[in-house]
Amino acid sequence: MNYKTNLLSVWHNISQEQIHSVLVAFFCLYMLLFAFGRIIINVGQLGSLILLCAYYAKGFNNSNLKKFGGKKFFAIFFAYLVLNVILSQFPEKSFRAISVNWWKSFVVPFIAMELVKSEKDLRKLILAFAGAAFLQGVDGVWQYFSGMDLIHQTPFYGARLTGSMKTPRVGNYMAIILPAAFGILYFVKQQGYRWSKVVCSLLLAPAIFLWIFSLTRSGYAGAGIALFTLWAFVWPPFRIYKLALPASAVGALLLFGPSRISFERLMQDPRWEIWSYALKIFEHFPIFGAGLKTYAPARDFLGLKQHIAHAGIPHPHNMYLQFLSDGGVVGFTVSVLFLFGLLYFAFKTIRPHIINEIQTKSSDYFWRYTALFWASYLAYLGTGISAHDFFRPWWLTMGMAMLGITLGACTAGEKLPASRTSI
Repeated sequence: MNYKTNLLSVWHNISQEQIHSVLVAFFCLYMLLFAFGRIIINVGQLGSLILLCAYYAKGFNNSNLKKFGGKKFFAIFFAYLVLNVILSQFPEKSFRAISVNWWKSFVVPFIAMELVKSEKDLRKLILAFAGAAFLQGVDGVWQYFSGMDLIHQTPFYGARLTGSMKTPRVGNYMAIILPAAFGILYFVKQQGYRWSKVVCSLLLAPAIFLWIFSLTRSGYAGAGIALFTLWAFVWPPFRIYKLALPASAVGALLLFGPSRISFERLMQDPRWEIWSYALKIFEHFPIFGAGLKTYAPARDFLGLKQHIAHAGIPHPHNMYLQFLSDGGVVGFTVSVLFLFGLLYFAFKTIRPHIINEIQTKSSDYFWRYTALFWASYLAYLGTGISAHDFFRPWWLTMGMAMLGITLGACTAGEKLPASRTSI
């Protein structure tokens, strides 16, 4: 009885603000070490979930989720996921996709949404992702010169770097975290250091090195789309000439870039075969699709044999074609509205605030930090053009983390005092 009484006394003496501080610190550590092993991911996710429940228990009405105006996006999307399991042609396969991801990935945006109450919180998150990029980059540089990464002693994957993730897919991970990591430039600048650009260049150079030499085309596309969109449409002023950059960059890469991204190599890519099969599955199940994560069984059911691509590839290697084959017209529409509806929702909030912040030369960087997390979420959407299974836990987790941080910052930022003009 005394034990229970003491426990309740401790609980009553803990404030919601204290739980929030622990949650932010724990999540930052989780993101800092995210790429170094599954144990870290599982512990980080479970610990963050427990802290989120404690935070809600202390006062849900004070949470960002309570104040967030886009809850219907999540409600409709999650309802669709349940419906598509029920209507799946292969329900056991679809149920497994949900059961693995509900606590590993789908709860992440709600955890991340509660992290941001002030610019100080955003700075902590920027430091975490900049630190993660630096550590992973150093591991990649070490692997490049020694032949093995530091953590798992993983060798090159052909000619491609893997970092600690044991796979060149590390390029997609780097693409997602790099826009947020670039916020270190503002952080150092706010500290008053004269050599902020030099410091940032030294910190980010290893990360960019790994991103480049992982030779991950999806990672190139994701980071490129995100950084271009941020520069052309979010950062003022908008100029028509900016629109010429993507075509010029893509053309230069196809003509003069590594052989892996040459035009000839792209035309021979086995993804074309996989994508055509995903469309055939969609044609056979046009309304509700074959069910969540059912590309492989649906392909086999229709008698489609992969001759160019590896026969064991279990997904379409394109998140958006997966929405079509898994969910048909209904699933594709709901999924795209969820992912891009929230992207646009955040953009409409960020854009006017960031214009004001930059034009008034504000000493606050809240909205510029927020825009970088928005770009990281867009990078995740960009990698989805040719990368993973939508339900790959680590990749979905990173995307949902960036989405949650962005939405939390937009929600909290609307209630903050007006930015201070620097003198």
